[in-house]
Amino acid sequence: MDLHIHKYGTIYDGHALSQWKACARCGFVHQNPRPSTEALSEFYAKGRYHLADIPNDVSDYLKFVNWYYAEKVDFALAKSGLSTGRVFEIGCGLGGALRLFSERGCASLGVEPDPTQARFASQVLKLDGVRQGLVDDSFQLDVTVDLVFSNHAFEHLADLDSVMRAVTRIVKPGGHIFTAVPTYFSNRSRLSKLWMNSGHYSLFTHQSLNQLFARYGIEEVCHTYRGWYKEIDDLWHVARFRGSAADPTVFFENPRAVQRYVNVFNPLRSIIYAPIYAQYAQRVAFVNKYIGLWNLLRHSPSAFFSKVTKRCLRALQGLSK
Repeated sequence: MDLHIHKYGTIYDGHALSQWKACARCGFVHQNPRPSTEALSEFYAKGRYHLADIPNDVSDYLKFVNWYYAEKVDFALAKSGLSTGRVFEIGCGLGGALRLFSERGCASLGVEPDPTQARFASQVLKLDGVRQGLVDDSFQLDVTVDLVFSNHAFEHLADLDSVMRAVTRIVKPGGHIFTAVPTYFSNRSRLSKLWMNSGHYSLFTHQSLNQLFARYGIEEVCHTYRGWYKEIDDLWHVARFRGSAADPTVFFENPRAVQRYVNVFNPLRSIIYAPIYAQYAQRVAFVNKYIGLWNLLRHSPSAFFSKVTKRCLRALQGLSK
C-alpha cells in the first residue's frame, strides 16, 4: 500500500491509497487503482517525475554514471555477445548509460520523455542519437539496432503492448533486449516495498517478463536476481528477438501464490534479511576498498605505503582546519 499517491496530482482521480494486485488470470502484478495510459504519458512527458534532477557538475555526474551503470552495461554486452553495434535505450534519462555504450564503441541511440533530461543528454553529454518523446505504436527509427537497453523504465509503462510493438520494429532479427526492473520477488530487503510506489505501474518477475516477450517472439537468454549489490531486489533479464511468437501461458504464475508472496512472504523476507543487507552497498564498497589496498601491499609495498602516507597527510590537514 502506497501512502504517497496524493503527490501525483490528478492522475489517480483523487484516490488516497494504492495497492498491488496480481492479475487473476496470469499473476502479473499491477498497481490498483491505475492511472490511464494518457494521464501517465502526459505526466512523464511534462517532466513531472524528475523535478530539479539535473546535475550541476558534469564530472561528478560521470563518476556516478560509471558507479551506477557500468556493471549493467557490461552485463548486457557480455550476455548479448555484442562488442560493437547499435544500442537503443528506452527512457535514457540524462544519457549516462548511453555514454558508457559510446565509450565501449557502440553507436548510442535513445529516447527520453522528460524534455529537460533529453536536452541534457544531447547537449551536455553530446549524444547525437538522443531525442525527446515516448516509445509507442507511432515510434520509428531510421535504423534497426543490435541491442535494446532498458534500465528501470518498464515498470513505468502503462501500455506495454504498444511499447513491445515498437521494440520489434527497432531491434534486428537475432538482436537482444536487456531489461533491468525492480522486483518484489526473491527480495532481500525493504527496498522491494519501496519500489511499490505511485510512480510505478507494474512490478515484474522473470516469468512475467517472459510472458510479455513471448507474445512478440522474444525469448529469454538469461536472468538474475543477484546481479548487483547497489540496488538489491533488482531483476536483470536478457532476451533475444527470434520473431516467432510463443505461447505466453507457459509463463503464467499462480495468482494466489503471487498475491500471498506480495502480502506475506515479501515482508517476512525483508525482516529476515534486513540485518544482513542493511547498508549493503556501502559495506561491499568498504570491503572492496580494503581488498584493493591489500592487493596493492602484496604486489607493490612502496606504492601501498606512498598511498597510505598521502591519505594520512590529507586526514591531518583536514583536522588542522
